Amino acid sequence: MNKQLILTIGLLLTSLLFSTAYAVEIEEGMLAPDFSIKRLDGSEFKLSEFKGKKAVHMVFWTTWCTYCMKKIPQLKYNQNVLSKQIEIIAIDTSVRDSLAKVYRFQKEREINYPLAFDFGKKVTDLYGVWGTPTEFIIDINGVVIHRDNVPGNISEHLSNWNMIDHHAQNKPLQADKKCNKEQMIC
Repeated sequence: MNKQLILTIGLLLTSLLFSTAYAVEIEEGMLAPDFSIKRLDGSEFKLSEFKGKKAVHMVFWTTWCTYCMKKIPQLKYNQNVLSKQIEIIAIDTSVRDSLAKVYRFQKEREINYPLAFDFGKKVTDLYGVWGTPTEFIIDINGVVIHRDNVPGNISEHLSNWNMIDHHAQNKPLQADKKCNKEQMIC
């Protein structure tokens, strides 16, 4: 086989793999898909339990990601000061990591916010995460407000993120359908 044909076949297979693994990318304006994951402390995190209560800041990370490490001081501060207004969950994608590494990482860096380990990358794949850090802000209505580009000082935005929108609750964007941010329903 010539190199051009091999390259073309490789690109087609890669395209097919990614189109089936990430059929729907979770975007701003969509209703965040519900999931449950066990935190390192043994408690269960279920996203839908925060709907109607407070916003959620989800961070997908790994122990070897230098950009992820730069976020630690701000996340620790937010956990200390803002935890009544926003729930933080940092989910290790489990790519090239082990549970033992995550426990060691948590202890060495004195992390005070909840961590979880995504066995089998189920939540990572559900949210279409392929790089770290990837962050999501999900408002009190369960709608994705930010996919990355999270504002540095989230305290300035919490009143908006924690405002119940009765219209959005009745007609949210659905993550299982392609929608754009301007639509209210799909």
